[in-house]
Order: sequence, then structure tokens, then C-alpha cells
Amino acid sequence: MSNPILKEMTVPIPEDGSVVIRNGKRVEYQLERVYSPETKDSRVKRQAIGKVDPMQEGRMFPNEAYFELFPDNEVPEEVRDEFLRECAIKRDMEVIRRNPEEIVDQVIRGMDQIRNDTSSGLRPPAWATARTPTENEHTGSFSGRFVPPQGEGYTVVRRVFDEIYYAIEELAGKFPNEVIDPFKVERINEVLKALKGAPHSTGSDKGISEYLRLIEEGLTYSDVLLMLKWYKVLPR
Repeated sequence: MSNPILKEMTVPIPEDGSVVIRNGKRVEYQLERVYSPETKDSRVKRQAIGKVDPMQEGRMFPNEAYFELFPDNEVPEEVRDEFLRECAIKRDMEVIRRNPEEIVDQVIRGMDQIRNDTSSGLRPPAWATARTPTENEHTGSFSGRFVPPQGEGYTVVRRVFDEIYYAIEELAGKFPNEVIDPFKVERINEVLKALKGAPHSTGSDKGISEYLRLIEEGLTYSDVLLMLKWYKVLPR
């Protein structure tokens, strides 16, 4: 897997003498020197920690390894955590890339676990236990006992959506013209309904809510990815 880069923010390039910049772009940090009994010499072990920012001297865009080596940094905690979570999702996808369908199936299993897991003693979020809403085709309004997710509930459903998004992004890259099967459409729509009904999409961001659509049967993975991009920009 290629090493993802945080593109939204830069950090200072370490100046402790352990940094090497390859081709003016790749920033590598010396981890240790390893002695080889065979060659009777020592070799330097380095780790890529980011990419040079060509617009700001002495700064770089960090990668996942940077945050492991330099936990105290100027990147806001929420930005760092979101980036590291995306790295973990992409790493999981790399493991199962030989069977891309497993990606969405894994998300579906995760949704079922969230719905059914009561052993921890945690109260499930409202979106996971409320009755699935029905949507009026003409007005886009919801009826039924649906409770839009808020607080912790919204955070959970947003994380599930993110995993769905990256799964569909992966599948769209491999099978852009393949039609997504109806079962996956139904399960993905459960999450989209929760996001669409959340206060975050009907309050100050009401303007974008009119562009939020549920997935219809018969669409390809590339079609679905295009529709999910509107949900991707909702506030966290």
C-alpha cells in the first residue's frame, strides 16, 4: 500500500540531523543503525515520514509514520485522528483487495454488530434501533418513528458511512461499470437515511440536503460513488 499523506496541513521537517530528503521530495527519518556480521559494517534503517511542501521551506506534509514517531506535533487532534482512521481503513482494504466484494460485506457485518451488540452495556445510538423511515418520493420528507442521530449516535453513523464510502471508492476503481446488487443498496441506504435526517444536514447546511439522494437499484459502482460524494462533505 502506498503511504497516504495528510494533504490538509503541514508540519516542520525535523532538524535533529536524522533526516534525509530523497529527490527533493521524500522525507526519510533515521530510525537506527543495524550492524551486519556478514558485511562487517552497519546500515542505516530509515522510515519515510512525509513529503516536502514545495511552497513552504522547511515544512512537509506528514504521513502515518510521522505521527507514530512524533506524537507531540502541531496538527489538531481531530484532524490527526481522522487521518489515521482513514489510513487504517485503506490498510484493511489492501488486505482484502483480492476479493473486493468482501469490503462492502465487512461493512454490512459491522452495521449488524452495532445494531445487535448489547454485551458492552452501551446503549445503541438512536439510528441503530429506531424504525427505518419511509421517504416520500415527491417531497423527500420522512415519516415513521425515525429518530435522526445526534451526538455520539451521529459520530457512529458517520464512521460507518466513511467505511462504506472508501469501500465503494475501491470498488468503483476496479469495477466502475458493474451494477451494485440490491442487498447492498438496501443496507447502504439505511446509513444514508440516518445521515440525511440528521440535524447536521437539515440545519445550517439545509442547502445541501436537496442534493442528498438515496441509492437506486440498477446503478453502477461509479454512479454510487458520485452520489456518496455529496454526503462526504457533511459536517462531522
